This record gives sequence, C-alpha cells and structure tokens, in this order.
Amino acid sequence: MARKSTKPKPKLKAKTKGQAKAKRQAKKHQAKHQALRLKVWLGPFARAWAKVPNKVRVPGMTHDVEKDYVAVFVVVLILALGGGYLGAKALFGKASDPQMAQGVLIQQSLDGIDVILPEPNGNTQHGARAYEEKVADEVYVPKEPIVEAVAPDVEVAKLTPPTQKIGPQPVWMQNAIDYTPVSGKPMIAIVIDDMGVDRKRSKHMWEDVPGPLTLSFMTYANDLPQQTHAARAKGHELMLHVSMEPSNSTIDAGPNVLLTGMPDEELTKLINWGMDRFEGFVGVNNHMGSRFTEDPHAMKVVLEQVKKRGFLFLDSRTSPKSIAGREARKLGMPTLVRNVFIDNDNEIDKVLKQLNEAERLARKRGVAIAIGHPREATIEVLKTWVPEALERGLAIVPISTVMLGRIAQQQKETPK
Repeated sequence: MARKSTKPKPKLKAKTKGQAKAKRQAKKHQAKHQALRLKVWLGPFARAWAKVPNKVRVPGMTHDVEKDYVAVFVVVLILALGGGYLGAKALFGKASDPQMAQGVLIQQSLDGIDVILPEPNGNTQHGARAYEEKVADEVYVPKEPIVEAVAPDVEVAKLTPPTQKIGPQPVWMQNAIDYTPVSGKPMIAIVIDDMGVDRKRSKHMWEDVPGPLTLSFMTYANDLPQQTHAARAKGHELMLHVSMEPSNSTIDAGPNVLLTGMPDEELTKLINWGMDRFEGFVGVNNHMGSRFTEDPHAMKVVLEQVKKRGFLFLDSRTSPKSIAGREARKLGMPTLVRNVFIDNDNEIDKVLKQLNEAERLARKRGVAIAIGHPREATIEVLKTWVPEALERGLAIVPISTVMLGRIAQQQKETPK
C-alpha cells in the first residue's frame, strides 16, 4: 500500500479563486462602462423615440402601425440598402473608377500605407526621411497602343509632341541623351527615384550600373549641379523628383512639398523653385504624392508650369486613383505612366521578381517603365541584370526614348 505524501499541498486554490473573482469583477466593470458609453451615445435617439406615438400612420396604408414594427422595417431596409451598395461596389467599383477606365491592374498587393526608408551609413543628409510611399507591388498597364522603338532612320526633329507643332525642339528633347534604339526590340526604361540624398548609394548607382538609366534627383538634395553633372557624364538621363503630399500626414515628404491646401500662387512658386535647382533634365515625376495626384485642380496648376518650361511628365503612380496622367494629357503634355515598382522590398529575390515582371510586360507591349531607388539590393541586382537583359534581346532605354516612341505611334495613328 502506497504511503501518502506528508508534504503540505500548495495553497493554489484560494489564489485561483481570488484571481477568478477579480477577473469577473473586471469584466463586469468593463461591461458597465461600455453600457454607459452606449447609453450616452444613444441617449438623444432614445429620447426622440420616446416622443413618437405608439401607433403611427404610414403613407399609403389605411390603418395605424405599431411604432416598433416601423423601427424594425427601417432597420431591415437600411441593412438591405447597405448590403446592396457594398455588393455592387465589390462587383463593379473598379470598372466604374475613372482611373481604371484608363488602364488595367494586373498585379497589386496593398497591406496598408508603408514607406521605403533609406539605408544607414549612406551619407544621407536628411536622416531617415522616407524614399517613397510603399504603396503596392503593382504592375499597371495603361490602355494605350503597343509602342515600337523609333526607327534609326527617323529624324528626331520630326517627332514633335502635341504641345510643339512648329518651331524649335522642346526642352525635354534638347536635354535627352544621345541614344539610338534598335528598332523592334522590347524596351525597358529604368527610372531611379530619390537620387542625390543618399550620396554614397546615388554615386554607386550612376558609376556601377550600366546604362542608360534615368536618374530622378530630389529637389532638396545638396550639390545638385555637381551630382547631376557627374551622373550625366556616365551616360545617364536626368529627371527632377518633386515632393508632393502623401495621403498619410505622418509621412515626411521633405521640404517645400506641394500640398493640396496651398494657394495656386504658392504651388506655382514651389514647382518653379524645384525646376530651377539644376539644368539638363528631361522631365518631372512625383515623389510620394498619393493625395496630391488625386487632386485635379492642384495637379493642373503644377502641370501648367511644367508644360510652360517644356518638360515631359511621368506619373509615378503612388496612388491607384491618381489623375495626374489624365490631367497632363488634357493639357496636351508629353506624358508617361509608371508600370512597375521594382524595390518595395530591399531583397534581391523580390527585386529580380519585379524586374522579370517588367520584362514580361515589355515583351508583350513593346515597352515597360520600371521605377526603383538607390538601395543596396537594387544596385547589386541591376549591375548584372542589365547586361544579361541586353543579351536576351531587350533594350534598356532612357525615358525620352519611350516618349519619342509614344509620340511616333500617336502620329502614325493620327489621320492626315
């Protein structure tokens, strides 16, 4: 027969009972406060409902109806209308969106507003200010005709944009690098945004990655004339990256950012300040701007100044609801739209995946515009991917070549 242990058992039961009691009291206390908040919120409605007679006459009926039945009917009606609206939006919302009428999203993942941050030890003059809104891994296909490379025997001077019918070439053509594409090859324009702030990686980008790339320099970067001159000397094309208001007010888009609430005079002053920062660029694209590029009036004010200076406009498309490209086309400006972001994630495999998506799109439609940033993974991937892409029969072209091809296609399709 086993002997019973003489050791005293720990007094856990009392402690457990005490904890359970405290937990029940906490729940009651929480429920009481929730009921009180609900009562405060519903109080005005309850008092108004109490003044309604017990029986009411409903229009179209010959007898009175209990007010409780009326309340139930109204609630059911509201729920039915709400459910119908949400269902219709889920089924038809994208098709009725004005931006979706211009193109097709064939890939998109959006897990909330995030940002692309610069890496440490990059001589970043403004600390950890974000490179870009990390909006989506998106492949956007505008509803525009397939573009072919401009044939070498076509004189560039004859390819005039809609805004420049006669007279000298517009500034964006004058500033375009000397590049002759091979007719018939799929083209990819690789635009690197946020250049000039991370001095170390910006320099690696223009020195180590074979071009021609299109390097878009931030308006607020230091020593812009010196940096852009060095980048251009390596055979890369230049753009101006202009800070615009993001949808998330906690994101710092940088100094002299364009805001939707600004008066027209202030927007005009700031965009011209940016365009005076350095010379030799072909056009402007937006830095962030998920809120600003959704505002037709603000975009029109800014684009009118860009058009007046003779530049093209590239919509970085940081919002799926962007109307920037549409507004630029309405003004008759030379305009392009980004297709693929390649480095939302600073990982080699993911950069390769997005570049492969750009290649697939280029082979299908003749051209793709990919946007990246001076990040470690992006630099390392592009150093080998660009030469390999050339061997696979692709053409890596500056953004001006894509614009010339688009204009040539439009002129070919325009009845004479």
